[in-house]
Amino acid sequence: MKKNTKATLRGVGSVIDIFPRSDFRQYIPSSDATERMSEHWQRVGDYIRRATERFRNEQTSESSEASR
Repeated sequence: MKKNTKATLRGVGSVIDIFPRSDFRQYIPSSDATERMSEHWQRVGDYIRRATERFRNEQTSESSEASR
């Protein structure tokens, strides 16, 4: 495709994005950045806690099977 055609299509595509068909406000978070980061780190802590518990349970079951 020619350079001019690509540039024109890219320009038309960016104009179309200015007037989207649907309402994207539903995807914009209503909370502030500090609150979202706090929630994110809370989830990270939960994931680490669960992984640690799972690892501990696996180690316990392996050690009990090895002692048989």
